Amino acid sequence: MRKTLPIVLLILGLAVVGYGLMKKDDAQATIDLGKTEIDIGKPDSAFNGYFLIGGLLAVAGIVLLVNGKKL
Repeated sequence: MRKTLPIVLLILGLAVVGYGLMKKDDAQATIDLGKTEIDIGKPDSAFNGYFLIGGLLAVAGIVLLVNGKKL
């Protein structure tokens, strides 16, 4: 029981980051005009909500797993 919550947090955090990586290019479109390409949409950002939340969950899981403390 002591390792269940940290492992769940770690897996959930990595899953959220993976989902964010899959969805980050959905809002962009590229128009190819010969030698010129035009990118339309939101620019990529490292401060996307998926990366922040998923990273925090994963770090919390790692910290709890390393410390071995119970909540």
